[in-house]
Amino acid sequence: MQHTYLLIGNSDGIGAAVTRALLAQGDRVVGISRSPSPLGPNGPRHIVQDIAAPEYPQILKNLLAEEGPFDACIYCAAIGSRLTLPDLSKEARVVEVNFTSMVRTLAALAPGWLEKGQGHFIGLSSLADDFYNADSPSYTASKAGFSNYLVAMAFKLRSHGIYVTNIRFGFVDTKLPKASWKPLMMTADQASAHVIQCLKSKPVQLSVPKLAGLAIHSIRWIQSMRIWWF
Repeated sequence: MQHTYLLIGNSDGIGAAVTRALLAQGDRVVGISRSPSPLGPNGPRHIVQDIAAPEYPQILKNLLAEEGPFDACIYCAAIGSRLTLPDLSKEARVVEVNFTSMVRTLAALAPGWLEKGQGHFIGLSSLADDFYNADSPSYTASKAGFSNYLVAMAFKLRSHGIYVTNIRFGFVDTKLPKASWKPLMMTADQASAHVIQCLKSKPVQLSVPKLAGLAIHSIRWIQSMRIWWF
């Protein structure tokens, strides 16, 4: 049975890998991202749009009117910005793309899914949601809000037939990671395989790799001790 998926941020990285995987299994994909689709004009429908722009909610509304409720939406969009004082000008945009636009996306999709009694929203978060990073505070803060919000919405919407899944990835070989040391890094195709599996199993949350998650949680514990004595 063919399914129709909406992918936000699928012009490269994990989003592009998920798009290719879904098309390979015979599904239909509609993409939205700030850059053109890497699959070219002969690929699936793709809308070039800045998701942090004021017109984004209306674009979504129009798309839903044309396409009808999607079986699922996969929110892959994310940006990061290294903070170099005194310039804080990019901080708000990171939060807009990584968190606020995700909330707006789910808000647009939820009414149709509630009426239909089914739907699935997958958001790609990060293991970085579990610690404080003074070099990229907007990124870690936006991912913390992202993960917290999606898990809470999973609890809220499950009884209405709507599944929400939060996937927390460690380092993935895309243009986003800026760290000089990237342990246990996976490829975009490996990350994509986890996303495809979550479309089937519909967990509330998946954290991969688990070893990296435990290491980062330990860092958070050490940081909490530092806050206590700061």
